[in-house]
Amino acid sequence: MRSLIATVLMSACATAPTPAPKPGPRGLHANEHLDVAKSQEDLASQATRYPGDTGPGGISLHWARAWDTGAEHERLAQIHRSKAEQLEAAYTEACGDRPLAVVSISPLQRYAVGAWNTATGTTMVLASTVVDPDRLLADMKCHRAWMMLAPANMETCPLDLPGLVLDATRDADGVTISLSVRDPNLVPELQRRAAHDLEMGATLQARPAR
Repeated sequence: MRSLIATVLMSACATAPTPAPKPGPRGLHANEHLDVAKSQEDLASQATRYPGDTGPGGISLHWARAWDTGAEHERLAQIHRSKAEQLEAAYTEACGDRPLAVVSISPLQRYAVGAWNTATGTTMVLASTVVDPDRLLADMKCHRAWMMLAPANMETCPLDLPGLVLDATRDADGVTISLSVRDPNLVPELQRRAAHDLEMGATLQARPAR
């Protein structure tokens, strides 16, 4: 009897969910949450397909204890669908009807022309064409929300780091933006990513206007 029960349990455990996607610095993207939700829903469906309730020779099998694994998978699926909806809502709120061609390019790459490191991160100097710090912060918030929809080869974007603090100011010399992170261990990574954006921005800004 114990051998049969062990076999049933091992068979049930052999059906594993799709391996969880590796989260980015700020967690799973919206599409990854949906993938996990689908996997959990599949497991919930499988959990409702119980084997027959009799063993060899028609001997009835009775469980002394049980729990509804299907309900747990359904609960996890709902959690991940809810998180995906929150990320999509955050994107809609931050970006509105901005075209993809605008939101998919970091404003730092679009406008940065210089930078220097600070104790908590970096300060970037922006092109003189930037005249509205509020609009700039809104554009960066939008780009940051867009990156959470799905992986988009933005692993080097400084705006994708967790605990990021932004401060844009304008004076007689133009607009500067201060980027810092609360976790001191992420400061070197922020500085590395900012330097990468500055380099990529130089290439982007050098392209002739169409």
